[in-house]
Amino acid sequence: MSVDGSGAIWILASLSSKVIKLDNNCRVQRSFTSQRPALGLQLNSADEVIVLTSTGSTLFDLYDQNGTLIRSFGRRISYGDPISDGELSNGHLVADRTGGFYFSFNYPPLVQHYGRDGKLLGEFKPQSNVYVGSADVSSQRQGNILAVHSNYQILVLDMTLDERGRLIFLMSGKPKYQAMTEGSQTLLVTTGRGTVLRKLIIEDVAFHRLVAGHAALYLLRNRDGLRLDKYELP
Repeated sequence: MSVDGSGAIWILASLSSKVIKLDNNCRVQRSFTSQRPALGLQLNSADEVIVLTSTGSTLFDLYDQNGTLIRSFGRRISYGDPISDGELSNGHLVADRTGGFYFSFNYPPLVQHYGRDGKLLGEFKPQSNVYVGSADVSSQRQGNILAVHSNYQILVLDMTLDERGRLIFLMSGKPKYQAMTEGSQTLLVTTGRGTVLRKLIIEDVAFHRLVAGHAALYLLRNRDGLRLDKYELP
């Protein structure tokens, strides 16, 4: 989900790869289907739609709000089969202030920064003491159902960008299922180039999602009872 400059909400129906624009009353204003299967979306500061894809040699498709494809860019890491390529190229998108965006892979633990023109501006691995081993993704068809077994560690559960241009990561490093269900209490604050500014441990509860608001950080726990907390970061 992402919000554009007019306050409209953009969501992705991932099963159909349909991108949908909703007004403030949740009425559909516009929709289009991405040309490739989609894993996620984010609007940049120019209100263009960045779609994270699961197939093809490039990672991202950029559309205008009418659904016209502007460009495709970003190199997908190849693991030798399409199931692994799609699974391991998933991750988190967050827009910067100049039309570009940051992308954090679920695996490997890598953050990339792209400009609005699709040019890779930089990349880094978020600093951590956790050793991340190799990934094991396999699949087996059972009748009409394709069962995918994913065994890899997720270092970054979520990330956001605050008003000061700092990246804030919710860090884990546990195996996928454990990381996504248990959440994390560890925050890492860096510059846009990955230089560590601060490390924090949240004392009382683990969270699964975070987003930076005006002079505050909001953290969401979405397992074992919903909880939303507001923090102020110096």
